[in-house]
Amino acid sequence: MPLRFEQPIVDKIEQSRAHIGITDAEIVQMLAAYRLFGFWRIDIETGHFFASEDVHAIFDLPYSNGPVNLAELMSRIHEEDRSLIAETFEQASLHRVGFHFVYRVDNRLGGCKLVRSVGRFRDDESGGGIVGVTYEFVEKLRIVGLEDNTPLR
Repeated sequence: MPLRFEQPIVDKIEQSRAHIGITDAEIVQMLAAYRLFGFWRIDIETGHFFASEDVHAIFDLPYSNGPVNLAELMSRIHEEDRSLIAETFEQASLHRVGFHFVYRVDNRLGGCKLVRSVGRFRDDESGGGIVGVTYEFVEKLRIVGLEDNTPLR
């Protein structure tokens, strides 16, 4: 199956939010509030993959702030999806583009869950590589959830 890359994000008009008064930190906090929503980076030179706690949880891996064991992470991805993921990262690096894909991950209950990763090539003062987010899809049900502000004990 050939890969198809979509228009780069630079073609999207940046949303105005100064008049709303919402911070980057609040946006990230709300995006991650009710589902696993993790951040990651691949260092192209070393091949190391670094990920936040939620990425480790999505793949049911023990957390560490060092490089992730890519062999173990890839073993959690459905066999039919592994080669497409590898090719996506290769093409993103080669063509310096962004991407997104949905794939299956072992849910550790005898089945799979759907996961989406969105990434983009980065080559700036912070270093070359690919940065992105990964999150789980959740059921499409109407749900209302209120935040519990009870302090943790």
